[in-house]
Amino acid sequence: MNCPKCSGGSYVSDEEVVKVLENTTPIKVILKVTYVCRSCGERFSRVFSEDVEAKRKEEWGPSPGMPTSEHAARPAHAVEPADRLRFLDKI
Repeated sequence: MNCPKCSGGSYVSDEEVVKVLENTTPIKVILKVTYVCRSCGERFSRVFSEDVEAKRKEEWGPSPGMPTSEHAARPAHAVEPADRLRFLDKI
């Protein structure tokens, strides 16, 4: 979000739930987000509407191809120090 005064970058300093719209499908939340400009220090706010369902976090599960907890980040085979030096035999 850019500052309306100087067009500098900004960061979120506060988020406030204004209203929850339960009668809509999907359920929506009206948020007031307060920003602070990194350049001039100006504080400004924006109002957003977001779907609650879109914000819910999915249940954690390992990604395809990633090691699971029982096989977590173990090397497939033990590398011996001598294996690392085999290239010296070719010299």
